[in-house]
Amino acid sequence: MANARTRFDTICEYLGRMHEASVGQLYGKPCVLIKGHAFLVFCFDGMAFRLRGRVRLQATTLEGARYWDPLGRDIPSMDWVLIPEQHFLRWDRFALDAARFAKEGFSVRDLPRGTVPVEAPATNPAERSLRRLVPSFNLSKLWALVPIGRAERS
Repeated sequence: MANARTRFDTICEYLGRMHEASVGQLYGKPCVLIKGHAFLVFCFDGMAFRLRGRVRLQATTLEGARYWDPLGRDIPSMDWVLIPEQHFLRWDRFALDAARFAKEGFSVRDLPRGTVPVEAPATNPAERSLRRLVPSFNLSKLWALVPIGRAERS
């Protein structure tokens, strides 16, 4: 247990230096956060990682690994994988992958129910203009398509 906790502390220190992560608490357990979201939690019997995709499948193939719920409910969360301390030498790789996923952000599916996703702030209207989106856009070409002027001439 002492080696596993030392390993967790080392991983926290590295993630804090290199990936702008912070150490906090998640339901009374020490965790690592990026952008206010926990992605790594130290438990008594191992460390839980919030993983996605192929990395999550690789983590679940380890002996003793299982899906885990931060609240301790009987229904495990499919995002969290608890890797037992017998595999503590592999924790650093999973921690880096979990940090990468946390930096990319969480999709709408990952948000709690009832939460409205935050939209990007409004940008300068000039940056959203048609001239920036389509460089070949020209107002004279657009007005040439309007039949109002042609009908009056004939």
